Amino acid sequence: MKIYFAGPLFTPYVRKFIAEHAQILRENGIDPFVPHEKFNNMISREQVDAVIAAGKIRAEDLGTGDFREAVMDLIRRGKLSREDFNLPKMTPEVIFEVDYEGLSTADAVVAVLDGTQVDDGTACEIGIFSALCRRDPSKKGIIGFMTDSRGVTRAATGYGVNLFVLGTVLEHGPIVDDFNEVIRQLKVWDAQPV
Repeated sequence: MKIYFAGPLFTPYVRKFIAEHAQILRENGIDPFVPHEKFNNMISREQVDAVIAAGKIRAEDLGTGDFREAVMDLIRRGKLSREDFNLPKMTPEVIFEVDYEGLSTADAVVAVLDGTQVDDGTACEIGIFSALCRRDPSKKGIIGFMTDSRGVTRAATGYGVNLFVLGTVLEHGPIVDDFNEVIRQLKVWDAQPV
């Protein structure tokens, strides 16, 4: 089963949270599309070695974690450029095309709903996938994943989520606060005939 993993990607903490949970999905035989990984995977070790050899960064600048994520962090901080790795410019058109391709080819969406309000890009992804679900019966659904205690403690009154976004998620699936429930629901959907 292929899923689109929607959530804000603007802090290292959230990117790490999503990357760790995407790995759990992979370990359970589920293929997640994670938008920021699409660009990260375009960076090769050979390109990194060439940038180091050119003196633009030192090997130590990459730390001990994933070199691709370290490079993207250096790009975000202005220490390297996208051109150093032949990465496309981050235009609205490029972002839309990459994300829409991921959404349109996914069987389901897992959407992180944490925060004082759902990330606007995540809300847009939920809406687009909802429309795809309504037109394509092979689409399985949307799972809202809430770990934020401000929302979880208000489950009975809508989790503090915008009611339109909440209704869109609930039309197509559950909201859960345990990632094991995300996996369980995806496996249930995967076992259903197309």
